[in-house]
Amino acid sequence: MTEVIEVGERNEKSQFVQEVVEHLKQLAAETDKVRQSELFKQYLETMSKFWRYSYHNQLLIAHQMPNASRVAGFRKWRMMGRWVRKGSKSIKILAPRMRKIEVLDAETGELREEEGVVDFFPVSVFDVSQTEGKPLPEVEITVDGDNYKGFLDSLMEFCKSKKIKVNFRELHVNGLYGYSKGGEIAITNTESINTQVNTMIHEVAHELLHRGTMLSKQQNEIQAEGVAYVVTRHFGMENKSFNYLALYNANYKKIMENLRAIAKASKQIIEFLEGRMCPSPEA
Repeated sequence: MTEVIEVGERNEKSQFVQEVVEHLKQLAAETDKVRQSELFKQYLETMSKFWRYSYHNQLLIAHQMPNASRVAGFRKWRMMGRWVRKGSKSIKILAPRMRKIEVLDAETGELREEEGVVDFFPVSVFDVSQTEGKPLPEVEITVDGDNYKGFLDSLMEFCKSKKIKVNFRELHVNGLYGYSKGGEIAITNTESINTQVNTMIHEVAHELLHRGTMLSKQQNEIQAEGVAYVVTRHFGMENKSFNYLALYNANYKKIMENLRAIAKASKQIIEFLEGRMCPSPEA
């Protein structure tokens, strides 16, 4: 039989997605630039923890529980020896499923069922802070110490895989640590390893996102700084002192474009680095 999505379920999906839309519109309308920057960073913090999720679900988690660190469904927690505390309010995210549709066969004139339409429906998950039971295994994803040479080497491998040429050189412009010029990035050779790592992530983000685009310089920088923030926060590294990530005159559409781009580039970088530097955390 062709699957039917209940009207109530569709309305529920629409309602909580609309709540996020309104929250982002409020963010766009915020006039205090420092506050706007902090609100934007809250979304980036969530991205750094839930980088495997779609950016839609990252936004939903950030909106409903900004401090969430690890989420799973009721049954998944039970499988891990934990149970959800009574009265805990669930976090709603969207899960995909294939549904069947009826297609008219042009030759026979008969209707036939085909799979291939992806639909999304609301599911409930809970943060680890809402559960009790067996301790979870610790997953080490931090880079200890001040020497990030190994991290830098892995970034170099990533650049090679993306055919991005990297040059370390002395940059004579005050305050310039690196730049990107389409297929090639330059990184300062006079600053610390930590600064080089932060700078390389920023410039790699430009290469992944901005080749051939016509975005404003301001929007390019917001996206690149956002990627650097998400990646460094994910690995527990100290952030270079970026300018605060205020959105200035960004409207709701631009905010969504920025978050979508940041999520896309961050996932590529984190996925590559985790495969070389540390074990992947459980889903």
